[in-house]
Amino acid sequence: MITKEIKSLQHPFIKHLVKLRKDAIYRKEHNCVVVAGRKLLNELPSVKILLKETHAASHFPHIEETYIVTAPILKKITGLENPEPIAGIAAIPPPADLKGKRFLLALDKISDPGNLGTLLRTALALGWEGAFLTEGSVDPFNEKAIRAAKGATFRLPLRTGTWEELRELITTNHMHSFVADMKGMPLNQIPKQTPLLLILGNESNGPSAFAKTHFPSICIPMQDTMESLNVATAGAILMHHLRGL
Repeated sequence: MITKEIKSLQHPFIKHLVKLRKDAIYRKEHNCVVVAGRKLLNELPSVKILLKETHAASHFPHIEETYIVTAPILKKITGLENPEPIAGIAAIPPPADLKGKRFLLALDKISDPGNLGTLLRTALALGWEGAFLTEGSVDPFNEKAIRAAKGATFRLPLRTGTWEELRELITTNHMHSFVADMKGMPLNQIPKQTPLLLILGNESNGPSAFAKTHFPSICIPMQDTMESLNVATAGAILMHHLRGL
């Protein structure tokens, strides 16, 4: 393992890491992402590069390089006001093909990274086997999405693609597919069926016209005084009910 020391905020490697955090296209080009904090790093299958404030030993296997850096550098790299004294660089997992999965989540242009990360965390916790993100959804490796997912981003099989690719996957997996919509059939009237795909739509606009046209819709029965729920909350209720745990 190689250990180096960096003290300058203007070091090219530090600028590279900041761009990894901020730029989704740049992350994809380099196929890696910045992850902050010991607990989250411990959730990852592997960490390639470690950055920390001291020379104290850190128990992470398969580290290729370790950089000793200053607190201001960690603040700049992570974008956090008071970061933990450790961060890492991890490889972005390759897209999963999701064939043969029995419980899949489809995220239709989810735009808030906190919602997306929470949905991935919930899906993993409730036994869902993967997630398909339609084009236009926020990057799951966005810094806020990663923090909200608490490691699920690296453990739940993910892929991004077109509606045509999703429909092909549905056909291949012989899936019963439903889209969450306020005008849908009440959830308690839906028979338990597998394999199953649940589609959750954009926070402001709801499911896309394509989703509403091609898939039956379901809703969560609610009191008349409340029109809708946050997509992460609604998704958790729907996933728990449909998974049948």
